Amino acid sequence: MRMFILGLLVLTSLTGVGYWQLSNIPLDSQLEISNNAKWYDDYFTIEYLDASTIAIGEPRYYQKNYNYLILGEEKAILFDTGPGVRNIRPLVKSLTSLPITVIASHLHYDHIGNHDKFENVAVLDTPQIRLQTQAQIFSPSHAQHLGMIEGFNKPAFNVSEWLSHGQDINLGGRILTVLHTPGHTQDSKMLFDKDRNQLFVGDFIYEAEIFAFLPGSNVDEYFQSAQQLLGLINPTTTLLSAHSSPDSNHVPVLTHQDLLDLNDILASITAGNIEGDGLLLKSYQVNDRISILTD
Repeated sequence: MRMFILGLLVLTSLTGVGYWQLSNIPLDSQLEISNNAKWYDDYFTIEYLDASTIAIGEPRYYQKNYNYLILGEEKAILFDTGPGVRNIRPLVKSLTSLPITVIASHLHYDHIGNHDKFENVAVLDTPQIRLQTQAQIFSPSHAQHLGMIEGFNKPAFNVSEWLSHGQDINLGGRILTVLHTPGHTQDSKMLFDKDRNQLFVGDFIYEAEIFAFLPGSNVDEYFQSAQQLLGLINPTTTLLSAHSSPDSNHVPVLTHQDLLDLNDILASITAGNIEGDGLLLKSYQVNDRISILTD
């Protein structure tokens, strides 16, 4: 399945057109999960990382998405809403009565699939996203969304707030800093909780093959973003990513060392000091758990 999807991604990235669709997305049978997690229903899992940080997993979906509900005393943020295989809103509403703002790590289909189920959505303030927003309603382009790969329709959702790089979001007793981190996509962003030393990284880094060849990907920007991040975090920062390993059903927690390893490979790639494996696309080994695929 992963190689089939990869083939469709290559087709889409090269042609800019999506004629392939998948229907009836297959789900893995119900799986063993972490002792710290519990099933919400037969699809979503819930795991408290601390009293006010909740990982919402989708381990039966082949990409093994993780979304994060981040609670303050007055407000909450849902960072990513998954592909939309199931409606995430009832789960989130069962966990908090706080007002919820939805923020996506980026605009790929597997991260904004439930955005239209929420009233308050914050997006990155860029000229391109502004141009695509009409009467406060935003819809991604096919190249931003890539949902045609699995037959997901492009959503349209209300924009209630515009975000900028370096902006602090005060949830009441908890402050998150917005970081614009292009590389995987032009609109990629992270949330940094400096006090708790937590960095919510989206698809920038995870335990599998990172895609840096899709429309909007840029290896030079990836390297610049990695350097920026290393200047902000410290060796004990916890990196919470958006996909668990293909062989794991645990919350995808990475480390400062993983980011250092990625930075080193990106430095070698951009300097032309390393040769990747492959012909059309090049794969580079970051460490024993992570690789990166570029064009």
